[in-house]
Amino acid sequence: MKRLILIIAIVALGSRSGICQSGKQNEPPATCKSGNLLTQSDPHTVQVMGHFLSEFKSAIKSGDAMRVAKLSHYPLSVATPKVTFSVATEQEFAAKYNEIFPVKLRAFLLKQQPQCISRVGAQGFTLGAGQIWFDRYPDGVVRIFSVNAIVYRGE
Repeated sequence: MKRLILIIAIVALGSRSGICQSGKQNEPPATCKSGNLLTQSDPHTVQVMGHFLSEFKSAIKSGDAMRVAKLSHYPLSVATPKVTFSVATEQEFAAKYNEIFPVKLRAFLLKQQPQCISRVGAQGFTLGAGQIWFDRYPDGVVRIFSVNAIVYRGE
């Protein structure tokens, strides 16, 4: 019964906030690796993570590198197919935005929905196959702490 109430609340929240934009709200989009957030988290965590994902996608969609930078925790760990590096500041993030978030990764992230988020124990939350890692910090703010700028075939 609690699960049914949680799903109804998520669908209602998603339809009001725009976080569930796929045509079928109960099914993840084809490019979504089904996560466990909706089944293994309390309603407040689901709401917070859904809001974070909505803000993140909005910043990506608008191409606002500084807004995405403000959603990140520093030093930020970044891995691309060619190099692994750390980003120390928002300004450095903005300067390297296209390297951190290449076009294919941005397209992939724009397709993600709350049902794509996975909680990985105490390690945090992830999207896809670990392309983005994020968590809620002691101040209550959700921030990205790792970006793995690799989109695999089929994602």
